[in-house]
Amino acid sequence: MPPELITAFGQFGPLGLMIWYLVWRERTGAEKRDQIERERIESDKALASALTALTVTINNMDRRAP
Repeated sequence: MPPELITAFGQFGPLGLMIWYLVWRERTGAEKRDQIERERIESDKALASALTALTVTINNMDRRAP
C-alpha cells in the first residue's frame, strides 16, 4: 500500500490502523489464493492431458489384442 493510504488510515488512530491491517491482510490473502488457483489450473490441465493420453493408449491396446 502506498504511504499516503497508510497515513490516511493512521489519522483515525488505532481503529484506522486496524482497518488498514485488515485490508492489507485480505489483499495479500487474495493474491496468494489467485496464485494457488493458477497453479492448480495448470496442474489440472497436465493431469487431463496425461489421462487423455492414457485412455487413447488403452483403447489402442484393446484393438490390437487378439
